[in-house]
Amino acid sequence: MPVIAPNERFAEARVYAYYVLAVFRPGIEVPTFGRPEDFTDSLDGLTDDDYKIVLEEGRRQLDRQLADLEKNKSRAATMLTVGLAEIGVLAAGANRAFTHGPWTSVVWVVSAFLALFALGGAVSLLTSQAVFGRVDTPTIATGPTPVQQQVAIGYARSIGWGEETIRTQITVLRDGVLLAVASAMLYALIWPFISSAPKQQSNPQPNPTGVSTTCPATCTPSLPSSPPNTTSPNGLAPSPTSGVPAPAPSTQHP
Repeated sequence: MPVIAPNERFAEARVYAYYVLAVFRPGIEVPTFGRPEDFTDSLDGLTDDDYKIVLEEGRRQLDRQLADLEKNKSRAATMLTVGLAEIGVLAAGANRAFTHGPWTSVVWVVSAFLALFALGGAVSLLTSQAVFGRVDTPTIATGPTPVQQQVAIGYARSIGWGEETIRTQITVLRDGVLLAVASAMLYALIWPFISSAPKQQSNPQPNPTGVSTTCPATCTPSLPSSPPNTTSPNGLAPSPTSGVPAPAPSTQHP
């Protein structure tokens, strides 16, 4: 397992980046912040009661580490749910952020990047391999006697890796929460500006002049309709009393 010491440069950021990359590279080993010290004591001189105490404490510590692992996964699942909701909110406001101005676009991009990075950490905590020590039963069965002494030594040697794994996972979880909070704060910074952006009106508004305003730019506005003009067959306009026939012109004969 790779180890990145806390005193190295950008150690915490590098560990988090390793965890995010583990989502796209199955089987990759995620690093820890330290390597446990090798246990070299042979436990000679302990009584049977002492061995029993060591075995009991070793089992209890391993059970506590597994319980901490489940708690970290539960917290990561909650962070995953919050991150997905945050991504949905950012996607819903992307159109207004990019049409409002360049600075809102830059802030939106940074906020989306932080939210995706936090989401990657949550997914990695749920799916990446967690290294824990264990006591190998076949090795104990075929090993030298006394068995109690060998089991006690096995617990003493295997406890350290679980402690380092839990410590690293808690740090990654904290960094993911900080990234999600920073993303939400950046989006909240531009929200008052993009929420007040003018919206295009889809419904036509009445015009007091009577000219239609919903016509496209290439067409000619239509004027209010007027009654059709009719003319008589001889080209004269009809008289107001068109319902009464006009008298025929009279002719005089010599």
